[in-house]
Amino acid sequence: MLGVRLPEIMGGQTMKYATVAALMCGAMYLGVNEAAAERVLRMTVQVGANHPVGANTHYFAEQLDEISGGEMTVRVFDSAQLFKGQEVPQAISSGAIDLGIVLADEYAGSVPAAGIFSVAFLFPDYEILASAADREGEFRQTFDQLLLEAGSKVLWWQDYGPVQMLSKGAPVVSPEDMRGKMVRATGKPTGDLIEAAGGSAVVVGGAEQFVAYQRGLVDIGMSGTTAVKSRALYEVMDHVTMTSHGLAEFIAVINPALWDSLSEQEQAWMTEAAVRAEDQMRAGTEAENVEAAEWLAENGHATVTELTPEQIAVWQEATRPAVEQFREEAGEAGDRLLTALDALR
Repeated sequence: MLGVRLPEIMGGQTMKYATVAALMCGAMYLGVNEAAAERVLRMTVQVGANHPVGANTHYFAEQLDEISGGEMTVRVFDSAQLFKGQEVPQAISSGAIDLGIVLADEYAGSVPAAGIFSVAFLFPDYEILASAADREGEFRQTFDQLLLEAGSKVLWWQDYGPVQMLSKGAPVVSPEDMRGKMVRATGKPTGDLIEAAGGSAVVVGGAEQFVAYQRGLVDIGMSGTTAVKSRALYEVMDHVTMTSHGLAEFIAVINPALWDSLSEQEQAWMTEAAVRAEDQMRAGTEAENVEAAEWLAENGHATVTELTPEQIAVWQEATRPAVEQFREEAGEAGDRLLTALDALR
């Protein structure tokens, strides 16, 4: 069980959906391009345009504008201006926002099987992920259907790459290094991993990481390799341990009722733009993660620690209870995903 969310520690208040919706309605037609468009859609993303996920989101908006000849425009609200990560699923299903980017983990509270990307060591390499992401494959279709049942229609996946462990002063090399520590979790699956290793899980949103690390609200962090660079997390966490124990898989979603209200032509335009965005993201993910790790190490911004196969095996054994807990809690949907994933190995 997850111990606490960061806003509870910091005394933050969750933004009220009605207020946000009213503000967005007043702002949605701003700008010359938006005024000229037949349909203007609002989209929320947790990161800035300089972040790979943010850049890909803007790429989608550009492609949709191009494909539709300007008849469909997406206004992107960057850097969690409107909604924090954990608020996005509800904002999408309620219609408070049209489209959004959300970490898959954020659905795990209501759809346990959706946390599969963060279950310890299930995705050992990029090849397995690419196979799982096949739009016609069983894993992809099963996962997307689960989110649809939860109130979010999937448009595309943003493969952000593996998650590493961050620390200050010394690397996190073994599960013993996590014992008794406060550790950033992105959702229940990572929380289960942390607790299996003897740590205490604290849910920290992506946009909240820097402050949480800076203030010492958590002792150990978890983040994608490229995020350590783009978010300057190395300024507050000087060690990066390459555990690659899970994936930061972001999902672009749209309100299902809105999708159903679109014409066939509009749906076709959005689908084509989504495919282009997904292909672009996947093509660059591995290279960007490798480059980020090299940049961190070669420029002295952080100490990068590579684990041996033997050390990884110790982590796998220590976190096995988290895998079994996922199997139990994810039920039949989790079994289907795990079976589809096993078939790809």
